[in-house]
Amino acid sequence: MLIGGSASAATFDFTSSSLDSNNQLTVGGVTVTAYAGVYRDFPNPDKILHTDCSTTFSCDLSVYQGSYGLGVAGFLDGPYIDGALGNDLLTLSFNQTVDFSEVAFSFWDSWDSFDLFIDGELVSPEERSGPNPYPLSGLSGTSISFGADAWNDSYKLASITVAPVPVPAAGLMLLGGLGGLAALRRKKKS
Repeated sequence: MLIGGSASAATFDFTSSSLDSNNQLTVGGVTVTAYAGVYRDFPNPDKILHTDCSTTFSCDLSVYQGSYGLGVAGFLDGPYIDGALGNDLLTLSFNQTVDFSEVAFSFWDSWDSFDLFIDGELVSPEERSGPNPYPLSGLSGTSISFGADAWNDSYKLASITVAPVPVPAAGLMLLGGLGGLAALRRKKKS
């Protein structure tokens, strides 16, 4: 009998683990892909303009990884998530739905804040500041984006901790039952 298993946390430490040539990293069976983009801060509500600048000519940003984590770099801009020359956006896209636990930033100080998007939608409150690492409990999705819009925002994404959302036991039993029916049909045809 199949049952839903418990999900164990996966911490993506971008200060000690490198993204591959596709900007991907796998930890504990969960794969994340990083994208550099831009968003609009005004008029409200904030809106993502481009999640992935590598697919458009209207922005020249790319993901930058250094020993302090992930940032966004472009012509005369970067390598931080900052609001100095436009509203930088760093998006992490996961290969499955995850529960977000916490995020840690490097170069984070009392002046910094970020706008948070889950699956492309702005999550209230608009401006987030405070502790580092920053708690994200109660949020889940397949992508999370961190945006900087103030001229004095300037930080890097050091790490993020997530947990895969387990498939419910009923869903696993349904899949097992469908697989069993398919096997019986195949056996009858033989």
